[in-house]
Amino acid sequence: MVFLRSVPHGWAKRSLRQEASRLFSFIKEKNSVLMKNTTIRRFMQSDLESVRTLHEVGLKQMDAYIGDPRLNRDLDTIFDVYLNNEGEFLVAVCNEKIIGMGGLRKVDKNTAEIKRLRVTRTYQGKGIGKTILDELIRRAKELGYQKLIIDTTTKQIPAQRLFEKVGFRETRRERLGKLEQVFYEMNIS
Repeated sequence: MVFLRSVPHGWAKRSLRQEASRLFSFIKEKNSVLMKNTTIRRFMQSDLESVRTLHEVGLKQMDAYIGDPRLNRDLDTIFDVYLNNEGEFLVAVCNEKIIGMGGLRKVDKNTAEIKRLRVTRTYQGKGIGKTILDELIRRAKELGYQKLIIDTTTKQIPAQRLFEKVGFRETRRERLGKLEQVFYEMNIS
């Protein structure tokens, strides 16, 4: 056991700072390796089951799963709803496994909606969701949209923080069954 009084003044603080710095460097390096092994690419039909599973598991882990299949019909027709309709649908792949996803869906000629932004729990907090979101925003600008909308629930605090961090502002809240939805928008023109 080491008593702080038995070491030179300032030593304990330097040692703790050095350990924190080493730990931060280790985490940063690990995340960097993860991002190097992660590819963001366009959805392919062979991704469908993994996308459905990621969507359902993501909602369940946040206690936001309602179980109404009508709310997920877009996942059955990703090409029609997103890719062939002036939108986008991206997946994040690490070691040949889909670990993240997000879609950009046309609402009207000026507005698009970001949907289905999900990241597997073990990969959350590593910048994957933000990378997908940034790419969807970039793509929306490229497609000529002027406004983006997105929603989440009050239970999904990390999603709310991410949306606000990149510039979305809350516009309203509504009830959906047992959940309270939070709606956001962002002008991108």
